[in-house]
Amino acid sequence: MIKANRIDHINLTVLDLNKSARFYKGVFGLDSFEKGESNGSPYEIIGDPQSFYLCLYEGKKRMKGPVNHLGIHIKNFEQSILRLKKNDIKLLYGGVVQYPKSRSLYIQDPDGNEIELSEFFGGDLESMRAS
Repeated sequence: MIKANRIDHINLTVLDLNKSARFYKGVFGLDSFEKGESNGSPYEIIGDPQSFYLCLYEGKKRMKGPVNHLGIHIKNFEQSILRLKKNDIKLLYGGVVQYPKSRSLYIQDPDGNEIELSEFFGGDLESMRAS
């Protein structure tokens, strides 16, 4: 069994990154942890390391809707890889995705919704910020 620890993040497509980031930071008191560009789209990761993160990606239009994927922090990363393979659950993006301080697995639910299973909460962004 994969042992979910808590919701890690929600990845949202937004029409205006700066406007949306200001909104979420102002309303919920969230901090910025990372900014960059991925596949030609600017993004910003904001959040509170004690509760949750939002990964905001700017898009001209929403493909499937505003939620791109749901991130879940799991306790047993290595065992989860084996469990998913044993149950013939396809790992997206070629398997384990390596990030600077964390690894993730991407799967889909029966409706095609993407789920990211992360090794460390928030991709361990808080430790990167502290250093």
